[in-house]
Amino acid sequence: MITSYTPTIILCGLLLALGIATPFVSVFFRKLRLSDQPEERSADNDAAEGESAQQPEAQLPPLSVVIYAHDSARELERHLPAILTQDYAPGFEVIVVEGKSEDDTDDVLKQLKHKYGHLYTTFVPPSARYMSHNKLAITLGVKAAKNEWVLLTEPSCHPASTQWLQTMARNCQDGTDMVMGYANYEDEASDYKHFERFFFQRYTLREAQRRTAYRSEPGNLMFRKTMFIEGRSFEGNMKYIRGEYDFIVNKFAQKGNTATETFPTAWMTADDPTRKDWVNHHLFYMETRQHLKRTLRHRFPLLADQLFLHLCLLLSVAALAGGTAWALTLGKGDIRPWCVAAAGAVALVFAVAMRTFFAKKATRPFSLHIPAWKLVPYEWSLAWRFLYYKMKYRRADKYDFISHKL
Repeated sequence: MITSYTPTIILCGLLLALGIATPFVSVFFRKLRLSDQPEERSADNDAAEGESAQQPEAQLPPLSVVIYAHDSARELERHLPAILTQDYAPGFEVIVVEGKSEDDTDDVLKQLKHKYGHLYTTFVPPSARYMSHNKLAITLGVKAAKNEWVLLTEPSCHPASTQWLQTMARNCQDGTDMVMGYANYEDEASDYKHFERFFFQRYTLREAQRRTAYRSEPGNLMFRKTMFIEGRSFEGNMKYIRGEYDFIVNKFAQKGNTATETFPTAWMTADDPTRKDWVNHHLFYMETRQHLKRTLRHRFPLLADQLFLHLCLLLSVAALAGGTAWALTLGKGDIRPWCVAAAGAVALVFAVAMRTFFAKKATRPFSLHIPAWKLVPYEWSLAWRFLYYKMKYRRADKYDFISHKL
């Protein structure tokens, strides 16, 4: 029999169910497989095992690091020595492809080449037109590489340790064609910038582990030279100015051929982007994602996460406020409005508390010291910030995102 309490019971049940379900669709609840610590050998083991102690290191391949530099004198002077001085016994080379720079990039490279014999430079031909110089530079750098495995990074990035190459290279196994590493901003960047970059890498790294990799954040990507060259590099998307990391992963990833490396010695740290660079990064991605495969499958978990979060927060607050107003209107004799208000409060507190717990637990292994009280507001603001970027993108001149007018 339906009574006057039935709608209230149903409403309270729905609110509580939504509050309980919301934390468990969060990306921070979904498991990301973290990389194990690289094996270390003690001095006693080295002495006892002799030459056999060096066998794992001997199996690592020589590497080529490719960097595109354009007006990057300051960044190269700060960060390139940390790459050139990596502790990597199998050997490596660093190839910097220089664009037409107006600062002291060329002088900085000449000074470093004099000091480091494994630094090589080449340049983007000034006559190159109607194509992305970033993608052309990467293609030239990969073609110039002497080694099968190529590590792609940025002038604004530096490795977190001298073991960056060694930790990334341990993933160079049969059946693996690409390795996606973790990268975030330096400590001077805002908490939100750290959070957002981590948030989306959580999606992309997990996707590479479970299905087919979709895209990669800039700064820490390794792949096979033969795969890149035989696959005709950036053919089909050379006209788009940016998105080079995204296009590489999206074009060449297959299920099971992409490894992920998340151990701290393999991290890369990027400079704090300026406001202009930060906005442009989002606008260029708005253009890039329209030309990527598997976009709907990639975005569905994110959309579901944001939908549950917004519904829970909005409906819980509405129930709490509406129930309280209803109770004050009817007086103290009716328990129904207080039940609605209580259900809204419980759903809100549970959802926020559990999402904060999951987010804090997820960020801890990546040394992100973001105050717990900021995490859920940051999650909630993602959709609104990207709506802002979407509006800016719609107002922008679409020729700004391609290298020539069609």
